[in-house]
Amino acid sequence: MDQNIVRFHQDEEGCWVANLICGHCQHVRHNPPWVNRPWISTEATRELYIGQSLNCLKCNMPNIPSSAKQIKCSEQYDQQSLHQQFVGAQVNNSDFWIKVIIFEGELVYRRLTEIPHGYVVDSEYSAVIEPRMKYILRSKGPVRFKFQYYQVVEC
Repeated sequence: MDQNIVRFHQDEEGCWVANLICGHCQHVRHNPPWVNRPWISTEATRELYIGQSLNCLKCNMPNIPSSAKQIKCSEQYDQQSLHQQFVGAQVNNSDFWIKVIIFEGELVYRRLTEIPHGYVVDSEYSAVIEPRMKYILRSKGPVRFKFQYYQVVEC
């Protein structure tokens, strides 16, 4: 979802981050040939992008329906069990919504839709896996996480 840039700041590693009107932050890198944003390198050109829109990946994350209730919780996983049990693409072959809760570290979550979406999720930002969704999870180093399962309650 497109959101306007309200300001920029640098993270602890010196990488530029855009603060968006929605309240989310997103890294803005110039990394050719994958990402071409030469304007991020100077203050003058960054200022020209204040007010411009940027696709907010966090706003694109689906939300668990408000009528859904948590029905169960998985055991805790780490990067080893992730690599053993969740190799390659997975499919949520249920009617459950799944929330990935991270205790430590980060996961890369890719929703394999017609237009794939990729996210880095951590203890502050959970992944949501929709029913029947095809997806990939991989670790970005040491990680501990679990799954919470939600079922929509009919009125």
